[in-house]
Amino acid sequence: MQPLYRKIALRLVPFLILLYLVAFLDRVNISFAALTMNRDLHIDESLFGLAAGVFFLGYFFFEVPSNLMLLRVGARRWIMALMIAWGIVSVATAFVPGPWLYIVLRFLLGSAEAGFYPGVILYLTFWLPPSVRSSVMAMFVTAIPLSNIVGSPLSAQILQLNHFAGLNGWQWLFVLEGSPAILLGACVFFLLPDRPEDVHWLSSEEKQTLARDLSATVPAHTGKAHSLLHAFTARPVVYGWSLAYFCLMLGLYGLGFWIPTVLASRGIALTHLGWASALPYLAAVVGMVLWSRSSDRHRERRIHLTTAYLAAAAGFLVAAFAPNATVAILGFGLAAIGILSAMPVFWSTSTLSLAGPLVAAHIAVINSIGNLGGFFGPVVMGWLRQSTHSHIAGLASIAMCLAIGAICTFELCKPRSSGI
Repeated sequence: MQPLYRKIALRLVPFLILLYLVAFLDRVNISFAALTMNRDLHIDESLFGLAAGVFFLGYFFFEVPSNLMLLRVGARRWIMALMIAWGIVSVATAFVPGPWLYIVLRFLLGSAEAGFYPGVILYLTFWLPPSVRSSVMAMFVTAIPLSNIVGSPLSAQILQLNHFAGLNGWQWLFVLEGSPAILLGACVFFLLPDRPEDVHWLSSEEKQTLARDLSATVPAHTGKAHSLLHAFTARPVVYGWSLAYFCLMLGLYGLGFWIPTVLASRGIALTHLGWASALPYLAAVVGMVLWSRSSDRHRERRIHLTTAYLAAAAGFLVAAFAPNATVAILGFGLAAIGILSAMPVFWSTSTLSLAGPLVAAHIAVINSIGNLGGFFGPVVMGWLRQSTHSHIAGLASIAMCLAIGAICTFELCKPRSSGI
């Protein structure tokens, strides 16, 4: 990576990683809360799947308008507002009296978080040319495994604060893990610059070089706002990428919502469950960084992306038919490596193929439709688990969807199979 882009990445990405770590933790900490909350609120496995998935309905409805709003008001103002909003909702979840208000708050949490991830993807197109985005996106996406590496043991420990100060352990979980979003949201306004021209830590020459490199590609964005109608009257390729991302999100949230439950069913005690759940993500950190660097170094996307999908599918099959917890952890580790290795390559490839004045809306369309996988995955898996009294059918179904995603990406990358 050129010194200029290394400098930009080191300035922006660590803070963005911290923000996304908090966002993802607030999104998936119900996988640990469920271990005791479901009993207290009388939530069965089907209802838990619905509660986990309804988050993504809010995501779907509000993602495109949220990304268009970011263009209007600027990244730091909009991301600040989103973080404070979802932090308040997350903390409020600790005090729900029953399952239906809990489901409503999950919908509101998804609505508030909807603009963050696609907003950051759009934000990075203001600062970085396509040639380095895969590596930088890999740095950013490390927040997902890090949130689980840090969050899984932390969540398991917080659950043991049962009855401290009159609150149950799962209530402390939402209070302690939701509050950082509010505090960090207030910091965003001061620490996250909107555009390269706004900062003093780039010289005039560096700003000129950056502007030249960005203009050398098809314009990735304009300041002009577009309507929701424009966003959804997209080229067919946008919906092809949406289907591929839908399959990938089925896998991502299959991991996030079900690893603790599956491992607990294999006999791992709560005192060890946090660390056991973190192991697949620890492996994924190394795998995704190496895979994205390989993709950038060889300037090749098609094989790298398709292979990552297939590795994830194989991992879920191993976990589904694992005879013991150790093999299940290995399977989830392979799945995590595949899914998280695919994400940066996916976005560096799709944003280049979609470059143009509607890229902000198209990114949001792909992410909103794709994240419906986070709705259907938990709902269907919860129903299959309750119907079959086994995780095999649900995990195997996720593997099949990832294989379909591999076929999609293989075809979508075909016109640009080299030199992307």
